[in-house]
Amino acid sequence: MAEIKSTIELIMERTKNLSASTEEREAWHRREREKHFRSLVQRLLDYSLTLDDVKDELEKEKKSGRAAEALGHLKNALAAHVDPDSDNERLLRIVNELAGTPEERLRQVLRSCQAESSAKQTALAERQRAELESSGIAGSAVLPNPEADPQWQTLKEELQAAVAKRFLGAINS
Repeated sequence: MAEIKSTIELIMERTKNLSASTEEREAWHRREREKHFRSLVQRLLDYSLTLDDVKDELEKEKKSGRAAEALGHLKNALAAHVDPDSDNERLLRIVNELAGTPEERLRQVLRSCQAESSAKQTALAERQRAELESSGIAGSAVLPNPEADPQWQTLKEELQAAVAKRFLGAINS
């Protein structure tokens, strides 16, 4: 009678001679550290961790000789959380504390991004108003809603990516 093997036994049997190369292992470890720092930032912003906890993690990375890489991951994770449409004061304080970037520089970048976002939203509203008028819909009660436009969602995602990139540039400078 044939032996019935579990799925795990079959997988182990087929992969027993496989191993990852040094580059693959390093890339995997790098991705894991990046995920770790993204989760640290998320937990920090959710009030599950304190700044001291994150500083302790950075100190551990410093002792293992990966401080620059860890700080880079941390800065990327912090920049990804900036939102031009919400209050970012706590994030600014955290970035100042962990990365040493002056809050005023971050505020200037954020203000310019908010102005750009507002200008694009206004331009989209004007385009909608013109389209409505060309369709014969006009008057003082007609208010275009740019946020309902599918183009706005795409534009908003592009703006969010641009804001994160500019914010990261400000953090690194």
